[in-house]
Amino acid sequence: MYSRRLSRSRCVIIVVVLAMTSAYLKSETDDLLLSKSGPFSKESTTHASGLVVESPSDQVKLDYKNIDDDEDDDEEFDDDESSSDSDSDRDREPARTNEKAFPILKRTDLIYESERWGNPLIVPEYKLVFFTLPKVACTEWKLLFRRIYGLPEWPEGKLLQDLHNPALNQLMYLSNYTLEEAQNMLTSDEWTRAVFVREPKERVLSAFLNKFVEEKSFYINKCCQSKHFHFDVDVEKKHCKRKKREGDFVYFLNRTLDCLNPHWDPQVNAIDEKWWNQMDFVGYMHHLADDAARLLKNIHSSKGTSAWNDYGKDGWGSNGTAFMVRDTAHHATNAHNKLRKYYTPCTEKFVERNWRAEWEKDILNFTSFQLFNESQYPSDKDCVI
Repeated sequence: MYSRRLSRSRCVIIVVVLAMTSAYLKSETDDLLLSKSGPFSKESTTHASGLVVESPSDQVKLDYKNIDDDEDDDEEFDDDESSSDSDSDRDREPARTNEKAFPILKRTDLIYESERWGNPLIVPEYKLVFFTLPKVACTEWKLLFRRIYGLPEWPEGKLLQDLHNPALNQLMYLSNYTLEEAQNMLTSDEWTRAVFVREPKERVLSAFLNKFVEEKSFYINKCCQSKHFHFDVDVEKKHCKRKKREGDFVYFLNRTLDCLNPHWDPQVNAIDEKWWNQMDFVGYMHHLADDAARLLKNIHSSKGTSAWNDYGKDGWGSNGTAFMVRDTAHHATNAHNKLRKYYTPCTEKFVERNWRAEWEKDILNFTSFQLFNESQYPSDKDCVI
């Protein structure tokens, strides 16, 4: 009898313990689910701050940031749980759960590579980080920044190519700063990060006209070299030079796949993926003067004056016009007006296929268009160039 009563008591104790454990686990699970439904959940939306030119909305989704925020949730929950019993922790300021999760700059990031010509330029007076892209008026921007730095005008007889050489142009690049300083420039609300881009079909054609057709040696030195050929090297080199003399657009397009160069590579490749959504301002080549003025009017010095009033509104060119309004014939290819002259339905489809990342990048907001009537486009299998 005594043994039976003892067993019954043990059963009651076990049931009570199980009930208490179940209630505790439910409470912990509810807390965890609650933490997952907070500001860092995938349902939340992070928006770009600042001015994004020609965007359909001033609020641009930063999908990668939301993903990063989700990954950080577990770490934040674990930290709170492990330190919940500490008296000092109770008194500390609550975590700012609505704060952005910024990318971290690394020495291996493309935009921070030492001596890379395409690194972002820094204009400390206006707290501007400017991402230059070849074939998007980068020459003009560098002339402006030299003026802001108080440097003399670029001599007319001096090669413009030297203006792009970090060792010769006397400009400041992101890679000239420490990682900590550069990280602040790339993420702080006090700094403006800007880039100007160009419609992909137009930019590819501009690169062809300038670097393949007009310049005598650029393409030969870059793409008609032995390292690009694997069979009859001498024959291929001669073939490359002949195609260059003929101005063969189809040959140029095909060679963009094996002879990479910043002048015709997709613009999205010039900046690490994680930094694109840090842009505050995206300007466009097709209305360059207006967008340039808009940017310069929105950045100010410590004195409170805008870069537009200080350096942009006049004093450029022989007539003293505004920045980007002056004649830039030394660098112009008028590619936009020549699209139908050089493109065919098949070469257009080639660019759409191999530069599709440009149109897929939401922050660039490129509108797709067709140069020809729908009936003029052959099927993909018939479009072999």
